[in-house]
Amino acid sequence: MIDVKKIRANPDYLRETIRLRCVDPERANVDRWLKLDEERRQLQAQIDDINGQKKQLAKLGKTDPEAARKRGQELREQGRELENKIGVVGAEWQGILDWFPNNPHPDMPEGIDESDNPEEKVWIPGSGYLPQEQLGKGDHSVVSMPTEVLHAGQQFKLQQHADLGPKLGMETFQASQVSGSRFAYIRGGAALMQFGLQQLLAGELLRRGYELLVPPLLVRERSLYGTSHFPEGRDQVYAIHTENVEDGAELFLVGSSEPVNFSYFMDTMLSEGDLPIRMFAYTTCFRSEAGSWGKDVKGIKRVHQFDKIEMNSVCAPSQSEQMYEEFGEINEWLLQILELPYRSVEKCGGDAGYLASHRQRDFEVWLPGSREFMEVMTDTNTTDYQARRMNIRYKAKAGSPTYCHTVNDTGCAMGRMLISIVENYQQDDGSVKVPSALRDVVGKDFIIPN
Repeated sequence: MIDVKKIRANPDYLRETIRLRCVDPERANVDRWLKLDEERRQLQAQIDDINGQKKQLAKLGKTDPEAARKRGQELREQGRELENKIGVVGAEWQGILDWFPNNPHPDMPEGIDESDNPEEKVWIPGSGYLPQEQLGKGDHSVVSMPTEVLHAGQQFKLQQHADLGPKLGMETFQASQVSGSRFAYIRGGAALMQFGLQQLLAGELLRRGYELLVPPLLVRERSLYGTSHFPEGRDQVYAIHTENVEDGAELFLVGSSEPVNFSYFMDTMLSEGDLPIRMFAYTTCFRSEAGSWGKDVKGIKRVHQFDKIEMNSVCAPSQSEQMYEEFGEINEWLLQILELPYRSVEKCGGDAGYLASHRQRDFEVWLPGSREFMEVMTDTNTTDYQARRMNIRYKAKAGSPTYCHTVNDTGCAMGRMLISIVENYQQDDGSVKVPSALRDVVGKDFIIPN
């Protein structure tokens, strides 16, 4: 959440932020919130006054016990009435506050969807980065991308991953019989490549001093609210029936290790010397994909269960931009060592993920078979938005306790990276050449179709 003092001081800035981020102004109703805020503060002042009067009753009790008793009863009744009123007002006040987006970075572009995202970089194996003058918005650089597979050595009719995948161990038909649509089995050579991706990136992160976490995958509501996945993204989350859960608690399956990793630090006071904290986790994730019915139904691009390596940092405010760029460097290291053509785009206000986003970029791999870019990594600086909700603070060497900043990154979405490799390393006979960076783990040069 954002600092309420800043809202009171400059509500017009918040109105402009809501417009830039394309948030529903009825849910994020600034005028209504300001009215409720004033009413809430007045009610709190009355409650404080009553509590002050209660403290004075001891003196009256010494001289007139009966009068003190009657006055005490009156004050308690008034207090209960005011507490009920402030509870109703406070609930609506908080409900609107929860829909206020984070303050945007000055470089966040204005726009409503991915077509308005400006390209930052475009990299092609063997050629390097495209000149800046060739970059633009939306699909601008599609015309500059390879029309053939760079790792095949010959031209042939390209296939899309959904056609190649089932013969390479990326199977959805049998999974649909077992679990329903949008599930997959990854087996054989494809599973070995996924294991290779895990080992490759995890090894690099450990060399850089990142700490590996093995977190729980079921969380309580506070973790998802704290990281701003609630209330906005509630329709994307699977809930567990409470009758099957210990103590009847409501639990949710995570769609990323981000909520559970940051939750490790909630209600914590860190020391300035502890920061920045760098961590990562390899987890199975779950997403309902509500609202995407009929979109990307073939293959494993948009499924309900998927594996990811997620990178996270809890840091000081002065360090969050540094961590944002560091995550981007690691993204590029992985894509370049795998020799995959890609681009990075700065997300515009209307496409910048969830409400916590202060700044966000996507890394998208070029799919020659589909003739499109596909997002495989997302890097987000949320400043102190999540830390305020989760009460993550640090004590500076000089000064009062301060809210930390949090930064997160999808280091590797495994299924989508498999798609990227399959389309960019496909061969004329339907086999897939294994990227050289993965061959030690995979143990072979080619994945042969069944």
